[in-house]
Amino acid sequence: MSESSLIVRLKRGDQQALEQIYSDYRQSFIVFITNTHNCSEEQAIDIYQYAILSFYENVVDGSFEEMNIAGIKTYLYSIGKNKLLGDLRKNTRITFQGEFKEGDLILEDDEFEIEKIEKYDKVREVINAMGDPCKRILELYYFNKLPNEEIAEIMGYNTAKTVKNLKYKCIQRIKKLIE
Repeated sequence: MSESSLIVRLKRGDQQALEQIYSDYRQSFIVFITNTHNCSEEQAIDIYQYAILSFYENVVDGSFEEMNIAGIKTYLYSIGKNKLLGDLRKNTRITFQGEFKEGDLILEDDEFEIEKIEKYDKVREVINAMGDPCKRILELYYFNKLPNEEIAEIMGYNTAKTVKNLKYKCIQRIKKLIE
C-alpha cells in the first residue's frame, strides 16, 4: 500500500493504518537507532513509541503534509534521532576538573567597560573609514535600528535582500580590518 494512502487512512482515524506503519518500520528503526547512536534496545523502543506518536499527531493536525517530501520512514527516523539527541543533551553534565585562581573569572566592572568601549570605538573607526555604502547601511541598520526594507528604500536599492547581502559583505570587511 502506498504511503499517501496510509496517510489518508490515518487522517480518517483508521487504526489499522497506524498499526501497519508501526509494524512496517519498527524493526528497522530500532536497528538504525541502536547502531548509529549507541543506545540500548529499550531506549530505542521508547524512542520509537515517541516517534510514532509524534508522527500520528502531525498527520492528524496536518503538519506532516508540509514535510512529506522524504516519506514516512525518513520522517520517523528524524523524529527519533532528534528525540535521542535532545535526551542526551539534557542528561549530559559538563564538569570542570581544573582549578580557578582568584580573579580568573571576574573582570572588574571598570575593566569590562573599558574593553567594551575600546571595541566599540575601534568598530566605529573602521566603519567611518569604509565610506559609503557600507557606512550608511551599517549606521541605518545598527544605530538607527531600521529594517532592511526601509534601508533599501532610503538608499534606492530594489530589494531588502540586496541590503542584506551588502551588509554581510561589509561586516566581513570589518572583521578583516579589525583582525
